[in-house]
Amino acid sequence: MKFINEIKNEIIIAIGILILFLVIFFVFSLPMEAFFLGAAIVLFILIIYWVIQFMNFKEKLRLKTQVDQLEDQLETMRREQIEYKNEIEAYFLTWVHQIKTPITASKLLLEQNHEDTVNRVRQEILQIDNYTNLALSYLKLINQQTDMVLMKVSIDDLIRTLIKKYSIQFIQNHTKVHYEKVTDEVLTDAKWASIMIEQILNNALKYARGKDIWIDFDSQQNQLKIADNGIGISQADKPKIFDRGYSGYNGRLNDKSSGIGLFIVKQIANRLQHKVEVESELNEGATFTITFPQQTT
Repeated sequence: MKFINEIKNEIIIAIGILILFLVIFFVFSLPMEAFFLGAAIVLFILIIYWVIQFMNFKEKLRLKTQVDQLEDQLETMRREQIEYKNEIEAYFLTWVHQIKTPITASKLLLEQNHEDTVNRVRQEILQIDNYTNLALSYLKLINQQTDMVLMKVSIDDLIRTLIKKYSIQFIQNHTKVHYEKVTDEVLTDAKWASIMIEQILNNALKYARGKDIWIDFDSQQNQLKIADNGIGISQADKPKIFDRGYSGYNGRLNDKSSGIGLFIVKQIANRLQHKVEVESELNEGATFTITFPQQTT
């Protein structure tokens, strides 16, 4: 239809010329055979011309469609870049705010002369280290710059390293950790699995102060479970806890919550093709389960 509209004027002119010649032939009693022959030749030439025009028209439409698609892609990329920039800015504003808290606390502790100053400063330094690693992990994940390599990794090596790292916090928070050595190995990436488990453990530490944390491995199901009897998670918050920046009701009560830790846990699990789930009731604690892929023999 668009093509017909483009050549409409040409069709009208061609019909007008044919009518004019028909009138001339009729008035001067010229042989009509000559008119019909001439008309047939003219129509044949016009048809060839219009076929060429139609092919050019189709090519222009194709090129226009491609240009429109490229423009849409450029607009999408522009929006994604703006969104990415805004996400980075928003996260690092949160990160700067989060990291200022332990730095300020460390300064205040150093100005005081308490017996446990060194241990408390170590706790704050551990928080700074955790926030820094969280920021670096976040950047790598959103930039797709992940160097994940699956291999057999000892569960005990992963767990014991983290328990040792957070031992001072366990003592200071009066949190008891229940863990028995296991000899099992799982198929995962040691570095990223450690980050994932650390964030879950750190989460339990925040919300189970003065209570208990259980770390168990189910060999049959190939599952690592980290449970606590802390304040738990509300049913309203549970579907959203792995969303970026979401800290929920508990997070709003805790000034050390960034809303990024569990988001990173979910992203790592997805990349490693592990399954991460949570079961919880408010005021009854929470259980996080990581299911590792079964190893083929």
